[in-house]
Amino acid sequence: MIDWWSSLLLEKQIFYAIGLASILILLIQILLTFVGIDSHHDAELSHGDHSSGLSFLSVRTITAFFVGFGWTGVILLNHSYSVPVAIAGGMTTGILFLLVTAFLIHNLLRLQSSGNLDYQNAIGVVGSVYTTIPGAERGGGQIELMLQGRLMMAEAYTKAERDLKPGSKARVVELIGASTLLVEPLTNPIA
Repeated sequence: MIDWWSSLLLEKQIFYAIGLASILILLIQILLTFVGIDSHHDAELSHGDHSSGLSFLSVRTITAFFVGFGWTGVILLNHSYSVPVAIAGGMTTGILFLLVTAFLIHNLLRLQSSGNLDYQNAIGVVGSVYTTIPGAERGGGQIELMLQGRLMMAEAYTKAERDLKPGSKARVVELIGASTLLVEPLTNPIA
């Protein structure tokens, strides 16, 4: 291995060193991501759109640039191209890798959500009574409804005089506490 390294011209050693070091950094980043140690606060080196995670100059994008730059330079030099052509080709590929990585990171971060339900968004939503909701706020029952794209069940009370039976429709009119809903029946059946 040492003989092989020593037999390389200086420009090939430089490109190989850049390619090997950047691949090592990339592998470390991937490993840290898989074990959950990776920080979500990628070191930002520019003023990108931080709310979306898009920054063209972050540790990940710069690593991608050097992976593309180093290995393209190695390939071009190994195919007997000149050093200026290897630098130009490496720069072009590196910039392409940087932009693709920034695009992917931006779009992957857009998929993230906190996963927290905001029960305030339930006001006005119609759902189906799941378990009987006693009338006149005598006790709680459950209502099944779509909230933030999820089918979920919530504790519910009603001010209506009659009990709301399973399968009947009710509209959420108010939030009681953090996650309990006040509902009203949609129709008043004839007794």
